[in-house]
Amino acid sequence: MEWYRLAVKKLKDSSFRRVLEKFEKYEDIFKLDKIYLKKYCNLDEEDLEKIYSSKDVNILDELKKLEKNKISLLFIKDKEYPEELKNITKPPIFLYYRGDISLLSGKRIGVVGTRRATSYGKIACEKLVRELVENGVTTVSGLANGIDGICHKKTLEFQGKTIAVVGSGLDIIYPYENRKIWEEIGEKGLLLSEYPMGTEPFAYNFPMRNRIIVGISQGIVVIESKAKGGSLITAELALEEGREVFAVPGEIFSPASEGCNTLIKNSGAKLVTDVDDILVEFGWNREKKLKEEKLDLTDYEKKIYNTLVKEKNLDEIIEETSMKASEVLSILMDLEVKKIIVSIAGGKYRRKY
Repeated sequence: MEWYRLAVKKLKDSSFRRVLEKFEKYEDIFKLDKIYLKKYCNLDEEDLEKIYSSKDVNILDELKKLEKNKISLLFIKDKEYPEELKNITKPPIFLYYRGDISLLSGKRIGVVGTRRATSYGKIACEKLVRELVENGVTTVSGLANGIDGICHKKTLEFQGKTIAVVGSGLDIIYPYENRKIWEEIGEKGLLLSEYPMGTEPFAYNFPMRNRIIVGISQGIVVIESKAKGGSLITAELALEEGREVFAVPGEIFSPASEGCNTLIKNSGAKLVTDVDDILVEFGWNREKKLKEEKLDLTDYEKKIYNTLVKEKNLDEIIEETSMKASEVLSILMDLEVKKIIVSIAGGKYRRKY
């Protein structure tokens, strides 16, 4: 991790990239004299000073500082560094992380949207996240208020895996009201940042953060967005980077859905109403395994549970199971008490898991 010396010295990103292109190993830099190195990598005097003073950095002490905060480091040349991220425009040279780095492999879908989610947006996000979790897909988002926070929170509630990419150092929780989710993701999921410890959540950090969300996701879903919402910038970036983009349609009279509807209409985003719209694009098979064994259900409970692949009202459940209304109502109450299903708006029921 000798290259980390240059990050400690805060060598400019553009200069760091040019040096990485020219040298395989950190120590090879110093085989050239300063004048030639300056021309060879198009460096200025400040760059040279930082490069040469980096030799004095106590790398073990720097790594211990990270370890003390439960933060690990991933370098762009490490084999664990995701290829998809490496191939975007200006991939981060270093990634700071807490949690399970193996989540950077497997099925990953980015979920983005407005910070001011409507009730429709919240319900749509919860529905889609639940279905993604049921099919073994890791969710990726930015831990902001609104759709981001709902995505992470519901993924954890449904016992799924989630990755949060943040716009500050991993020792600075932002927004602070999401601190419980932040800590839980660090323990059960993965927290990621390209910013070193102590970095405040400056506004210009967040567009940079968004490119990482795009880079580590196979596709991006926009749940809800106004006509000029920030999540549309993420969607456009995803299209530029060759990612699949999906959008949840909304009411044509709702300003909160104008951005999503425009994405579908003008930008080639794929309309998504349930997880099958996403799975089919990647050739991912729907996972048919139910969690009946873990849930310890009776035969009648299983019968009703199996009907709730999608939300249904009482009449639909009775019709599909051919059971008496009194029996269905009794079992629905039992399943609610066990917190296996929940009742939602419109007199409908859905699985919690």
